[in-house]
Amino acid sequence: MTEATLTLADAARMMRDAVKDRSYRATPLGLDVARYYRWKKNEWGATAETLRDYEAILARLALYFADLELADFAPPVGTERLRECWDHFWGDRSARTRAKVRSVWVDFFEWGVRERSLHGNPARALSRPKIRDTRIDTFMPSIVSSILAAQAYPADWCLADLVLRYGVRRSGLVNAQPKDFDVERRLFTCRTKGGRIYEIPIVDDDFWLKLGLLQIEAQLQPEHWLLYRQDTRRMKVPDEDATEFVTFADRRQGYAEITRRKHTIQPTGKLAHLWWYRCLVRAGLVEKGTTAGMNMHRGRHTAATELLRSSHNLKLAKLLLGHADISSTDRYSQLDTADLAMALLHSFEAEV
Repeated sequence: MTEATLTLADAARMMRDAVKDRSYRATPLGLDVARYYRWKKNEWGATAETLRDYEAILARLALYFADLELADFAPPVGTERLRECWDHFWGDRSARTRAKVRSVWVDFFEWGVRERSLHGNPARALSRPKIRDTRIDTFMPSIVSSILAAQAYPADWCLADLVLRYGVRRSGLVNAQPKDFDVERRLFTCRTKGGRIYEIPIVDDDFWLKLGLLQIEAQLQPEHWLLYRQDTRRMKVPDEDATEFVTFADRRQGYAEITRRKHTIQPTGKLAHLWWYRCLVRAGLVEKGTTAGMNMHRGRHTAATELLRSSHNLKLAKLLLGHADISSTDRYSQLDTADLAMALLHSFEAEV
């Protein structure tokens, strides 16, 4: 009898399945991860997005050390075990990703010290990875204009406008509902990751006009969602609406691709990602089927940069982006040497 060989692909698939069906909780460490998860959800009050991120990281730890218990992670041995797991799963990932993993571990083992009598937090001895300065490109004004001009459906235009000119992140789009838009005060209440809620003034009349058209066209209710699920199918249509014809037994039938949009089902982050690339396809910026290369987050950087260029006020950019800490906003200010040259020119003119 031939002995079956477990490939790396098989092992990776088994690990993904263990996270999805939560079978990782059958391991000794996984049991404590489940206890921590319940505490984080019910007592600490973590959002579903935070819980999903934390669980994915801790599930890998539980599966990697499936034969160990929480007590086996007491420092200094536990610290070395974490380094081994860190290198195995995240050794080739960015410093920002590895820093996130470390922060999740610090929180989990802090809980273990407090509630499970673990002798010391092994994650605190891990040095936080140094995050190098990175240049994140923004969209040129012509690109912003072309993306907006290509969106015929009002929801697409409004959502793209929120990304490109108001810096709303993906989770903000996912959570956006008609009830979040105050027409009288001209404000959008943005609900984003970590349960953060902040207000953005929507100052252009076109946005409110298109939002009104959308509410009429899609018959939106306050509890519906601005982002929608799309279903495009080839269907029978009257001859005047057909884009192609097929003849069956001397009878001609017209067909066309019909797109139906559902605003009644809560969207997901993945749906928002695919929606963004459909917008780029319409603008002729990427080929159909492309799902990488022009990340939506560049729109957030674009909005912050344009506001800084016009206002020269980092605190206003902080309000726009909904940051709790202004140091986070500073990373979004992608000003370049052209901006520096203009500022220098103005300063020299002032001296004359």
